[in-house]
Amino acid sequence: MRPRDIVNLYKWLSGRAGGGLTVAYPFLLPFIEKEVVTNLFSLFSGIMGIKHSVLFRVFLVVAITLPGCSSREKEQEDFILTEKDIIPEGVAFDPGTQTIYISSTHKRKIVSIGKDGVISDFIREGQDDIKSVIGMEVESRTNSLWAISSEANDVLPLKGPGPGQWRSSVYQFNLVDGRLIKRYALNKDSVFLNDITVGADGTVYATETMRPAIYKIAPGEDSLQLLVQLKPYTFMNGICFAADKGRLFATSTEGILAVDLATKEYRLLASATTVDYKDIDGLAFSGDHFIGHQSTKVCRFRVNKAMDSIIASDTLNNGKEFDGSTTGETGNGYYYFIVNSQIQSGIDYKKKQIKPLDSLENIIIRKIKLNK
Repeated sequence: MRPRDIVNLYKWLSGRAGGGLTVAYPFLLPFIEKEVVTNLFSLFSGIMGIKHSVLFRVFLVVAITLPGCSSREKEQEDFILTEKDIIPEGVAFDPGTQTIYISSTHKRKIVSIGKDGVISDFIREGQDDIKSVIGMEVESRTNSLWAISSEANDVLPLKGPGPGQWRSSVYQFNLVDGRLIKRYALNKDSVFLNDITVGADGTVYATETMRPAIYKIAPGEDSLQLLVQLKPYTFMNGICFAADKGRLFATSTEGILAVDLATKEYRLLASATTVDYKDIDGLAFSGDHFIGHQSTKVCRFRVNKAMDSIIASDTLNNGKEFDGSTTGETGNGYYYFIVNSQIQSGIDYKKKQIKPLDSLENIIIRKIKLNK
């Protein structure tokens, strides 16, 4: 609604009501839609013959305003990245600055979306010899952004691939200026670190996909150490903590695993027969449920109090625009996630390269309100 439309509507209502709407005016501004007002006025005026009833007009504005307050809280907001070929994979969120961070697998960089919606490069392409940037996590305690760098050009083409494929490292960047604090290399061949999370004590945990495992970096340590091997489960992916900080939760092809940090014992969460929680990519936790990405949709997986079983699931968000929705992050009552990474549809696997720009879509980063 244009500003002059709001002013005219206010003056018209205020004049009829003897100026009695002055107090309500600021409250109404964000919610009134001219088309709704016009259509309802026309409908009810013709039917009820109360075209000039001031009370009716006031009631009508209130009637369309109050539901508006509730619906606005549920609105989603999309941020559009026009750099189509970044092929994003990971999301991190800084609750202090309300900055969203998006990793680029192809262009080997990290993009930031500020509170004001301004999009810029947090780290430039190939900075500090970073490879495809995968999972990320903000650690407010040390003012750091942790990011996984993996190189697997055969399946995830990147600009300027090097001779050493299927290698991975963890990078720690300063959130203020993007400066590299430290790089932790996983000194093994044929590995692919995937997603990452940080514990309350500052320990960093990362999933390894090729030889299903979880690695960790303890505070003060200089290297990645194996926490637990997760055979017979396959393709370890998303990872997060939940309400119980003594357990890690990670996704595999078979479902969601719970890992006891003290005993290193692990088990697959049970689930109702109606729940499909296989092949989840990114994983987060909010309230009483996990949030998981299954490429064409984002789902909620509700757990029991013991957090050893998934008791129900539903779709949190989906649509025709979804194409390889990989990961997301909770923060300040919202969920921020990648809608269409094109991480499969945008790759020509025979040529081991990204498809032409005119065959790719703008990247959608979505923000949605999480209900309590």
